[in-house]
Amino acid sequence: MKRLDKKGDVWISVVMYTAIGVIALTLILSAGLPLIQKMRDKNTVAQTKNLMTIVDENIRAVVGEGPGSRRFLSPFEIKAGDFYVDEDGERVYWVLKTTAKMVEPRWDSNGNPTLDANNDGEPDIPEFREGSIRIYSNESIIVDEYLFVMGLDYSSYSDIKLESEFANPFKGLYSMTIENTGTFVDNKPVIAIKLTL
Repeated sequence: MKRLDKKGDVWISVVMYTAIGVIALTLILSAGLPLIQKMRDKNTVAQTKNLMTIVDENIRAVVGEGPGSRRFLSPFEIKAGDFYVDEDGERVYWVLKTTAKMVEPRWDSNGNPTLDANNDGEPDIPEFREGSIRIYSNESIIVDEYLFVMGLDYSSYSDIKLESEFANPFKGLYSMTIENTGTFVDNKPVIAIKLTL
């Protein structure tokens, strides 16, 4: 009879250790996975910021060189988030849904967030600049989810036109051609952006 009790004790110990191991692993994963995802999103933002800087440099070079000037960016890869060429011809921007709060609003001397940068009486989303890249973040309709946006504004510089068989948004691997078409809209050169596979 004692042999059965020892075998039963061993099995109870195995079940208890297994349960403790599963609980510990669950706790580690539940705490670690969100941190890993936030780090991944921050790395994606840094890579995309470099890509946006390259796009901006090439657009400005094509505008400066005049009609017929052309640049090729290949590969042009959007690993996460969505890349847009604005239909109004003013902006190129990238949007990422993330749980990481990448930027905080600026505060005025009274301790309030600065929300009216245009002084037009309408609240604005606080915007930050890194060179010509405009950066802002807005809360989405989902709790603890943010829309992180990086954009290049050409409204006073040139008119951007999307010439592609694909439509917004862009995600994945493409070849990008940036070309000065030699035409003008409101005394601004028209720059064609073509995305191909």
